[in-house]
Amino acid sequence: MKTIDLKVQKREGTGKRTAKDLRKAGRVPGVIYHNAEATNISVDIQDVRPVLYTEDTYLVNLDVEGEQVQAIVRQADFHPVTDILTHVEFLRVTDEKPVSLTLPIKLTGTAAGVIKGGKMAVKLRRLKVKGIISKLPERVEVDVTPLDLGESIKVMDAKIDGINVLTAQSAAIATVIIPRALRSAKAAEAATE
Repeated sequence: MKTIDLKVQKREGTGKRTAKDLRKAGRVPGVIYHNAEATNISVDIQDVRPVLYTEDTYLVNLDVEGEQVQAIVRQADFHPVTDILTHVEFLRVTDEKPVSLTLPIKLTGTAAGVIKGGKMAVKLRRLKVKGIISKLPERVEVDVTPLDLGESIKVMDAKIDGINVLTAQSAAIATVIIPRALRSAKAAEAATE
């Protein structure tokens, strides 16, 4: 799994006024959760951008005023109008306890149906999984080579080894759609026979 280093500061005050002052100073209020404990922090908005504005899932090495903490982003809140980051929550992770998170899906290969003129429609871009953080992959690779026209690959069909998948097994990952022109040509061909 990709890692990134992030320097954060503990914060004393909580509430709207403190949060507003932090945002004016270019920092974002946040929290690090670990079991029943919560540590209030603040982080520079420019430093946290690479973690949030990406399709990848990162293991974040937090430097909390000299103390090193490994965490993942649990939730990020954005302003509904301006889309500016308003709050970020981290979940401290260790190899003793499994963690739930979402991993990006990477489709590999070229589907047989696409070669025949079909169009690949991606239905699912991320999978919710659970496992020990050090054993989770960077992304989940799914081979779509055997898909023919009109066929789908579902979570249960994908060979995903060593990961406890929490996403519904019946959810479609990708489908090869038959274009209207190809469908019309097949119908005309069947009518002439």
